[in-house]
Amino acid sequence: MAFVVFLFHCRFHFDWKVGLKVVDDLILNGATFMTGFFVLSGFIMSHVYGHTDFSSRENIFHFYLKRFAKIYPTYALSTIIYFIFLHDFTFNQMSLVFVNDPFLVQGFFRNMFDIGINGGTWSLTVEIFLYFLFPFLILLSAKSPKLLIGSLLIALITSFNSFTNQSESITDIYANPVFRVADFMCGMGFYSLKEKFKYIKFGKLLHLVVVISLLCACGVLGKAPYMFGQFVIIPLFGIWIVMVYHSNSRIYNNKAFVYFGSISYSFYLYQFISMETGKRLTRAYPDLSLGYVFLAVLAVSFAVSALSYHLWEERMRKLILLRYSRKASDNCNPLCQ
Repeated sequence: MAFVVFLFHCRFHFDWKVGLKVVDDLILNGATFMTGFFVLSGFIMSHVYGHTDFSSRENIFHFYLKRFAKIYPTYALSTIIYFIFLHDFTFNQMSLVFVNDPFLVQGFFRNMFDIGINGGTWSLTVEIFLYFLFPFLILLSAKSPKLLIGSLLIALITSFNSFTNQSESITDIYANPVFRVADFMCGMGFYSLKEKFKYIKFGKLLHLVVVISLLCACGVLGKAPYMFGQFVIIPLFGIWIVMVYHSNSRIYNNKAFVYFGSISYSFYLYQFISMETGKRLTRAYPDLSLGYVFLAVLAVSFAVSALSYHLWEERMRKLILLRYSRKASDNCNPLCQ
């Protein structure tokens, strides 16, 4: 999903094309794969933390701390690098960045969407919002698949408003954290139903049908403003993810995919720096082959994200968690030993 979003950004920022109409049309609607990302996020959070006792304030705090340690260091570094080296912004724009970006609230404000890296980091506002809700959704739902009913209802409301307000800004619905709750709840709901898919008949054939249906839905219903097909696209992503969870296919279970999954967060963030650099190259050198620009942007994004993952993201995550653990241990009295 991260790679499809990358291809979409290449098409969006410097009009790179594969040359095959069907593929290019799908890439042009690649923004819909952000829906899959949020559905996957709900599924993974349920898998990792679904059995956590969130009636304990300490467990809630530990959950928030781990999410902060994972997200914030790489986000902060990539944002700082972006605005240091790509700094042709007005004083008013930089004021907005200094006020909103440190608190990761830019996704709530439509005027932030077009300011540099915020065109991508709006999704982190959504993630933070969804992570904040997660413990309460677990408590309220009691891990029930009824979450799917709620997610589909929100998806219908989202699709209706998107269809009837196509003249509105993309950020009103697409980048609004509230309208992404459906995606996240769908992932949680399908996780609670995952065992129902384990011994399903004709699983491989159904898997193929779901993938084809999902691609068709994204291609047909995923056109701007991207969200009027949510009531179809959200559950299709949920079904596909739970099928991948049970799949033994080498397509999903190979070292290359696993590694890319590990660095995908850094890849998502640093692509905006290399993408903006590529866009400026195409403006400065209009005769430059877009194919070469695409390959250069891809190579730089991958190399920088791998370095960031090993040298910064993981180290900072462990450092934050270690420091908190030491502090908690120092403050612990003999009765809590």
